[in-house]
Amino acid sequence: MAPYTTHNYVVQGGPLAGPMSLPEGTRENASVLAAALTDPDVVGLAPEMCHVVSPESDDDFLNRFSREVPAGDGLIVYWTGGRCRASLSGKPQLALPLQEDGRDVWLDVQDLVEAMKAADSPDRLLVLDTCLTVDATVSDRQWIRDIGRLSKQGVALLTSVGSSPYAFAANNTTPSVFTQHLIRLLGEVAEQPEPLDLRAVAKWLQRTSRNEGYRPPILRNSGSFSRPIIPGRDTRDTSARGRLLPALRAMSSGALESCARYALAIAGAPMGGSLFAPAADAETLSRALIQTRCGFTHDTTSVLAQPPTRQRLFDAVREVSGRAENMALIYLVGHGTVRQAGRDIDLDLHLQDNETVRASELVTWLRSSSAQSAVLMLDVCGVRPVQRVMPMTGQVLAEGRAGISRLLVEWTNISSQPLEAPVARRRRRLPPVSASQFMPTELPGSAEQEVRWTFDFADARITLIDEAGPLEGWAHRLLSRSTAVDPLVHADELLSIAAESAAGQPVPPLNWQPDDEPATTSPAPASAEPVPSPGLHGGQPPAGLHRRHRPRLRVPTGALPMRVGQRLDLTFDYQPQDPSRVPQPGDATDDQPLDLTLSIAAGTAEVTPSVIYTHLVDDRGSPPEQFRITPSSPAPVTLRIDVLRRADGAVIQSIERVLAVAGRDGSTT
Repeated sequence: MAPYTTHNYVVQGGPLAGPMSLPEGTRENASVLAAALTDPDVVGLAPEMCHVVSPESDDDFLNRFSREVPAGDGLIVYWTGGRCRASLSGKPQLALPLQEDGRDVWLDVQDLVEAMKAADSPDRLLVLDTCLTVDATVSDRQWIRDIGRLSKQGVALLTSVGSSPYAFAANNTTPSVFTQHLIRLLGEVAEQPEPLDLRAVAKWLQRTSRNEGYRPPILRNSGSFSRPIIPGRDTRDTSARGRLLPALRAMSSGALESCARYALAIAGAPMGGSLFAPAADAETLSRALIQTRCGFTHDTTSVLAQPPTRQRLFDAVREVSGRAENMALIYLVGHGTVRQAGRDIDLDLHLQDNETVRASELVTWLRSSSAQSAVLMLDVCGVRPVQRVMPMTGQVLAEGRAGISRLLVEWTNISSQPLEAPVARRRRRLPPVSASQFMPTELPGSAEQEVRWTFDFADARITLIDEAGPLEGWAHRLLSRSTAVDPLVHADELLSIAAESAAGQPVPPLNWQPDDEPATTSPAPASAEPVPSPGLHGGQPPAGLHRRHRPRLRVPTGALPMRVGQRLDLTFDYQPQDPSRVPQPGDATDDQPLDLTLSIAAGTAEVTPSVIYTHLVDDRGSPPEQFRITPSSPAPVTLRIDVLRRADGAVIQSIERVLAVAGRDGSTT
């Protein structure tokens, strides 16, 4: 038997029905990866050593490992391109292909690990390249911790879990980010005679992911796969260097070079004095995008904190548009004026030295980009604000702000070509704008006809979020139409991710009472403090053994009362008390935490997610967990959070508060 004989199984994970499906390119993850593994100029695996598995047509695939892998051979299972979640009991699960009736079917990762353990193999490796479901009730932190527990069962695990489609795939036509990185690695080491072990592979993938702005994959229990993951080979007659892998020849070369996304944040002229600070908002958005770990880096995200001239702005937009291959995002924050010509309206945005740029011009410049997706985001304040505009923070980044009209214009360029040749774009100078091109009109009356954006086009998705900004009087008259935009482009989802990922932005305590009274609790079956699981400590601990923890609920300042139809983001966690307490041997720790389930209800209001799996350790409490409430009526909302011990389902604490809701006219009941 040849040394280091390893059997590779590449499984294409299942998508989900409906709007939660993943980008099209990730559905080819398994076939593209298998092609690279078997390419004679790359890894060169024999076809009989690399099996592409389709759970859709092979419902007995879990038994193949024990049946087909001879004793002593290695086993690698790549599960790639699909969704993952936690079951109601908190177990990690992988999506299987859709059934004929459209039902979603799930496989417990534990069952996959058990099937791999059934093979008489000294070396087993499970590679997971998946994306959490949109409505996942488990954080990626919890997922990684549960995966770590599974790795202690004699299987090495290399996992890359995308928290959203943005973090999972760089664009819509190529494989997932992790699979692209793995294939790139295979191409780079194709001519190296030395074998590559699992640790070396993981370090390369982790470094590449960090450099391109994504979360690095996690390696656990590498000792369970000690043989080389990529065998050494005789390279004298190979010709892989300098060309693309055959598996990726249909893809653009840029997709192999980088999965990065590009963004430019611009501050307009500060015309509102101390009432509005565009430069601070531009800096905040830039930092928030980098913190998403969705492909934005310090090298690909830039800020024009000083108001630019028209020419400087054009050059900066052109540079981003020319470099971006996956996504180009332009954000401009400043003062603006609505301009109307007939039924068409536009926005004049104020720059340095009394120069202006129209929103329609920004759209035209950005449409010259060949990036797969483009986003123009405008936060516009009136030229004469009468009250201070709340600064943008990470927590309210995705929400409306009083005095601001937010305009999002997004589209895809998968089949489009640049409007001008690159040389022509570089040499072009911009003419001055004539103020007579768009003359201001009086605020429109309700009897006037519908208006439309000057820059609207068939493939655009245009979203307006107005909170008494300069577009307030026009919002109800804008012509509405349905648009078919690629699911990876939705900027509002990206902004929500940025808000959730923002770090270093303190959230004020939730002012439940005028004197900032902490949230009260209803009687619990046991103590009001979390009680450790019997499975962790062998039964009910004696009183006083564990540190007490205080529940904490937080919401951004100014977000209460809630408004009908508007989402309210809240954060819940446990904070440790008794700082002088000496750690005890029976404490809940990172290795043996207390697993908790949060069951959240709010009457008729929508709660997302309504179930959250989290954990608690004695010295730090629990990680902050976010959920959202959207009231459907002006009736007060009764928020109830039941904290359950996951081991036995016992309710160890209940928190209940009544929240006021304002109607669309601002009145409360």
